[in-house]
Amino acid sequence: MDKARGDRSLVLLTLLLMLTGVVMIYSASAVLAGHQYGDSLFFFKRQMLWAVVGVAAMVAVSHVPYEFWNRMALPLVLGAVVLLGLVLIPGIGIELNGSRRWIRLGSLTLQPSEAARICGVIYLARYLMKKRDRLDEFFRDFLPPMVVIGVLLALIMGESDLGTAAVMGLVAGLMLFIGGARWRHLWVMVLLAAPVLYAMIMKIGYRRQRWMAFLDPWRDPTDTGFQMIQSFLALGGGGTVGMGLGEGRQKLFFLPYPHTDFIFAVIGEELGLLGTLSVLVLFGMLAWRGLSISLKAPDPFGRHLAFGLTMMIIVQAVVNMAVVTGLLPTKGLTLPFLSYGGSSLVVNFTAIGILWNISRTVPAGRSILSREGIRSGWKTKPAVRSDRRERGLRGS
Repeated sequence: MDKARGDRSLVLLTLLLMLTGVVMIYSASAVLAGHQYGDSLFFFKRQMLWAVVGVAAMVAVSHVPYEFWNRMALPLVLGAVVLLGLVLIPGIGIELNGSRRWIRLGSLTLQPSEAARICGVIYLARYLMKKRDRLDEFFRDFLPPMVVIGVLLALIMGESDLGTAAVMGLVAGLMLFIGGARWRHLWVMVLLAAPVLYAMIMKIGYRRQRWMAFLDPWRDPTDTGFQMIQSFLALGGGGTVGMGLGEGRQKLFFLPYPHTDFIFAVIGEELGLLGTLSVLVLFGMLAWRGLSISLKAPDPFGRHLAFGLTMMIIVQAVVNMAVVTGLLPTKGLTLPFLSYGGSSLVVNFTAIGILWNISRTVPAGRSILSREGIRSGWKTKPAVRSDRRERGLRGS
């Protein structure tokens, strides 16, 4: 790896995903946009605008030393709390499809929950760095960051965005586990969260219907199970090589939100199994590069930040594809870099920019997939645990 240029393969993979997304958004939305707005390029042009902004943000952030985010962690979290609170105020927050998740800025909209994801990761990376990977005591070490993350999650759930909250909670749990949290502490949080999740799902009508549709979509094929069934038809209709780009049928007013939450189904129908596997491979390679950067980062903050940002993207991608394939109930989550959505695209590009900067501090050497590389990674880090005090002092 050229330290001056950083991990160029990380950037290439990101751009490939984004370009694939732009093409598929046009294919999935052209008819819908023409019907609604009289312009078949409506969603395509807006996504291209956001893509330019996102790439510019990635390049700009890649030149900011990642240690800067260590100093900005607390102000960023406070800013995220303020923005999430503003969304809940009538007249400021915008309500669409029963959810209040956006703030209007002129002709554009901002989704603060997207920014809150990256702020939460930065805060946790700072906290784990300060703790030197020592999270032994529940009340003294483990609970304080969970309270901060819990405030963010509560505000996001107040926007009726359970999917984003769930993904953010999973990423936080993974970061705490890597940071040295005890299994029993993590299980305590899972047990405390379980009744809350049950109430959020089973006591709210539309979420309960989504859960029932997940268990048996054919029970109500024209209403609650309609979206899932149309997704299955799209994926199944594509076969091995697909029907051809632009030739999909389910996007023609059958599959709801084909250019956002369910764009993976359109990919399956038009590009077939080969197309969906290609997307999986791209995300798998992106995860590999992100984790490689994390494993080789020169200090604890860089290590935890790179891991958290990588998981922020990959976990959401896995959840989205699981929803589209019927492995999870519908949640209203976008597929990173592929789905239509400006806030999500810019935030994910910003995450890649930070990863790119961290990669510039990584010394050249053997791949982490080599035997020697694996020994220097997470598995043998009592390299992370037995040596954690020395690493912490060096990174502070």
